[in-house]
Amino acid sequence: MEVSIQTANSEHLNGIHGLVLEWGYPTSTSETLDWMKALMNSSNHQVFVAVCDNSIVGWTAVEKRILLGEGVISEITGLVVRSSCRRMGIGQLLINAVEIWSQNLGLSRILVRSNLFRVESHEFYPSAGFELMKTTKVYTKELTGAHTSGGYRGHSCDP
Repeated sequence: MEVSIQTANSEHLNGIHGLVLEWGYPTSTSETLDWMKALMNSSNHQVFVAVCDNSIVGWTAVEKRILLGEGVISEITGLVVRSSCRRMGIGQLLINAVEIWSQNLGLSRILVRSNLFRVESHEFYPSAGFELMKTTKVYTKELTGAHTSGGYRGHSCDP
């Protein structure tokens, strides 16, 4: 089985979308396309696909991030390999692509977050050279209405 790692493009949509669904995120093809276009048009993001026999068998998305207290880092924001193709080295090939992309941007550290329920990933990332830094809870809040003022207006601190 020969696998090539490529920079994602719109021709990879159906394969990427299928893996987004397998990953457990119900979304439409058009939403996936919108997200892909935004990522592909950003100089701070990259999406790589693993291709085998003209089929997408994995993908990863990476982001250049600036974190107060940590500086500029690379963060893997998604990595999935088709379930029937796991434990064949595809994930490591995708990680290698992320490492090269990150090094080319002058970044010296890669961060990845993994859901506690994704047990396989907790074995995979350490085997790929990652060290467990911390466990955390993630909170989300749905917002209604679009904010269009162009900036944040805080309260005055003057007494």
